[in-house]
Amino acid sequence: MMEPKKVVVLALHDALESAYPPLNIAVGAASSGADVILAFSRKGVNILDEKYIPVPSEGIEYLSNALNDFNAPSIHELLEIAVETGVKLYVVDLDLKEDIHFLYPADQVPIKWVLNEAVSADLFVHF
Repeated sequence: MMEPKKVVVLALHDALESAYPPLNIAVGAASSGADVILAFSRKGVNILDEKYIPVPSEGIEYLSNALNDFNAPSIHELLEIAVETGVKLYVVDLDLKEDIHFLYPADQVPIKWVLNEAVSADLFVHF
């Protein structure tokens, strides 16, 4: 039997257009049987916050409506699918004094750990 592929995804930003790619890749990879690590940087960790409201960057405000028109799942729905498909969640170098209420548990790891995991991964992407 073949070893499952290993995929490491690093979410660097929480703007709407930056939140979808790492979640889509993590869900797709996990759905295909890969072992997936989804790590969130300090600027991406808000995606895990129950109060997170994804806002598009200036100039692409139309994106919210386009995603609604397309019936795309919300960021929180994608995160739920990721967890249900076995994606492992991590936060990188987070200052735990920040007032974040995680929707799902995530282990705290140093960036060096993520990069070490990335070296042995079949795919490493960051957005």
